[in-house]
Amino acid sequence: MRTCLAFFSVLLIPFFASAQDDAATQAMQAAQQAAQQSQQAAMQAMQNASEANSQAMQAAQQAAQDSVSQQPCCVGWTAPPKFSVRPGKYAKPTMVKITDTTRGAVIYYSTDGWTPTVNSPRYRGPILVDSTMTLEAIAIAPYSMRSVVTSAQYTIANTSVAVPVQSALNVPPNTIAAPLVFDADVSSKTASVGDKIPMVLSEDLNIGDFVVKKGTPATVTITQVDRTGAGGAPGTLSFEADDLHPPSGPIPLQGGATREGEAKPPNAAVLIPMVGPFTIFKHGTDAVITKGTPFTAYIDLGSPTASAH
Repeated sequence: MRTCLAFFSVLLIPFFASAQDDAATQAMQAAQQAAQQSQQAAMQAMQNASEANSQAMQAAQQAAQDSVSQQPCCVGWTAPPKFSVRPGKYAKPTMVKITDTTRGAVIYYSTDGWTPTVNSPRYRGPILVDSTMTLEAIAIAPYSMRSVVTSAQYTIANTSVAVPVQSALNVPPNTIAAPLVFDADVSSKTASVGDKIPMVLSEDLNIGDFVVKKGTPATVTITQVDRTGAGGAPGTLSFEADDLHPPSGPIPLQGGATREGEAKPPNAAVLIPMVGPFTIFKHGTDAVITKGTPFTAYIDLGSPTASAH
């Protein structure tokens, strides 16, 4: 009997060993699965924390932007520029200095009769007035609104009115100048955005072998109108050139300008920053462009329309 039991025990040993191996394998697999689940849970927690942190940062950035957007961009108005020479008649050419009392102000000026902008020449030193002209200037300071326009008419004895010449800063490349004059009066009091204003060519214009005759009609379009306002706000007119209209067909024009009336703010204007200077019932003057006022537009020589002529 003992011999038989021993024999069966020997036979059952592999089965017990196999069962133990299976149990160990299952335990190992269970441990691995638990470790993977734990790792995935940890990674998910990290991802959730990262997303929460990102959302918090975005919310903080948005709050900062909202805070900045609610802050006023400007703390007042730039003081008007001042000219060293009073307007009037002079026997000989004179040098005019332009200054401004607002800290950090940059001055821009024009001598072509149109209101200066940031695209106009920047004042870098005294200006020689050697012919009859209108000098205009504006000033812009950091964190401040643009100043009103300062204007002065100078008449120099024995000279004619200066021919308006646009600054090289504003002349488009590969173009020729088309000298025009307004063929009708325009006022900010009555004009509307979109109005077509008649112009005429003031002298013959050569485009290659083609000649556009003096008197050829053209048009400009009013692009902005501001009426005069309480507190001395001036009227303004802005326009852009459209087309020249010779018999052979329209030729596109480039260029534009702004005419601003005279501002008449109260002396207390500088004491009311954020509200602005125009706080009483006194009005500035209308912006007026009279018939015969010269304006220089430009023709792109590379355009198919221009080359076709």
